[in-house]
Amino acid sequence: GFSSCTTSVGVLKSDIFLGKTGTRTMFTLQCQSARDIRKHSFYPTEDEVLLMAATQFEVVSCLDQDSLHIIQLKETNPPFPLLQPVPIVIPSSINPIPSGK
Repeated sequence: GFSSCTTSVGVLKSDIFLGKTGTRTMFTLQCQSARDIRKHSFYPTEDEVLLMAATQFEVVSCLDQDSLHIIQLKETNPPFPLLQPVPIVIPSSINPIPSGK
């Protein structure tokens, strides 16, 4: 699976996402592997990016502000690759088959 995130703080004002009341936790991420899907999203104004499953982070800092908990994370390199590289296939030269003449 994937994790859906946004690059826009404005999106988080919506009650559907973070809202303004109640106990809430917001993660701020520094990452290189997120992929922007705005051009492919049904809701392009959400500024959505996707993270691959098992993306690893380390906690940089935390802030508790009343009922809002903010956790700052930084992406780390996993100890082993999460995806196997796709092999590059170099086509061999194609020789025409004689027509039998």
